[in-house]
Amino acid sequence: MDKKFEKLESDIPQCKHFVVRKKRFCKMTVKAGNEYCGEHMPQVLENNKDEDALRVTCPLDPKHTCYASKLAKHLKICNARKEYNEKYILKGVNAGELIPDLNNTSIIKQQSLDNYTIEEIKGTINKIINLYENDLKLSITDKFLTHPLLEEEISKPEYGDKTKKHLHQTSSILGYLKEFNLIQPDTAFIEFGAGKGKLSFWLANALEKVPNTKVLLVERASPRHKMDNKFDKSTGVTYRIRADIADLVLSKVDALNNSKQVVGITKHLCGDATDLALRCLKKYQDDGKITLGLCMAFCCHHRCSWTPYTGKEFFKEHDLNETDFDIMRGMVSWSTCGTGFSRVKNREVNNEFYMTSLETVGERDKELGLSRHEKEIIGKKCKIILNYGRMSYMDKLGFNCKLHYYVSPNVSLENLCIVGFKGNKN
Repeated sequence: MDKKFEKLESDIPQCKHFVVRKKRFCKMTVKAGNEYCGEHMPQVLENNKDEDALRVTCPLDPKHTCYASKLAKHLKICNARKEYNEKYILKGVNAGELIPDLNNTSIIKQQSLDNYTIEEIKGTINKIINLYENDLKLSITDKFLTHPLLEEEISKPEYGDKTKKHLHQTSSILGYLKEFNLIQPDTAFIEFGAGKGKLSFWLANALEKVPNTKVLLVERASPRHKMDNKFDKSTGVTYRIRADIADLVLSKVDALNNSKQVVGITKHLCGDATDLALRCLKKYQDDGKITLGLCMAFCCHHRCSWTPYTGKEFFKEHDLNETDFDIMRGMVSWSTCGTGFSRVKNREVNNEFYMTSLETVGERDKELGLSRHEKEIIGKKCKIILNYGRMSYMDKLGFNCKLHYYVSPNVSLENLCIVGFKGNKN
């Protein structure tokens, strides 16, 4: 290390609290004049009468602290809050239920593939292959759309690949909303699993000249560095509510009262949260409201659950059951897990041989008789079938739905989305 840099680093004041578990001092920096960081101040300010300087342990979660003078405000926004009193919260309203006559089984706890025999896994794989070859009318379009609003942002040279990846995805999602005429006046756009709100930020700007539109951000946590304070208030009305999608009743959200219809959007909504969002939109319709359409990008299929899964009827129609679902949930990672080697090793091996030879897979895979390439294909088919079940669910609710590859796999391997809308397919 450069001696000059070493000297500068040593001049930065650090917390003097000794962390017994880690056998070292806390590495957090401290304010000028202080000896301890914010988290460790209570141990040295127990008798301090200055409440502005005193930090206390949060009564909801003892793992963190806050300033005593701001405790009341903190309790209203703390991530550890368990109970919600808002009228739009109804516990488990979108959680789903089992179809009683489907295999006559109770809820099976999610298990890894290691809990299933080779014969059980092979049986599910055979069902998947037969479904593809005989029953499933596979029709997924490669449609990489863009929105002019993000062209300048994507072209900025200072952005790295990770930042541009998210911008490309956002641009395509906005392109789909425009392509399928889902950007209409008197419409509220619901971003489920909004996180920091970056998708909603660009959507709000895209709605600048569309009258009486609003964006509602739904997130169960309260992430830091949200985009909310960067929204241009002149471009539209935005709201954020904190709620688990499983408990959300959209028809009771006051912010939507003056909207004629809603459109559901997501970008990489994790696992079964997608099913919860679809059920939430269905409940909104059941309450006499209008859901115009949806544009949802999927993610983390290995975290899907049987109970909220919306494609149970689709599974039943194609001789698939809960055990098949659980095995498929375990196999979806085959499509994205790669070779299993480090980057250095990947450059050394003959990739074609590695992907097609049984000599390069584990013993259990040899029992299945699958090469890496064959596993990848099966994993992709599992994903598509799970999403076809979701599409079938929305079709039966009166939506015209289709699956699309909305960005190149070079941008993201999780590049599949569903677009649905009410009205004529043309």
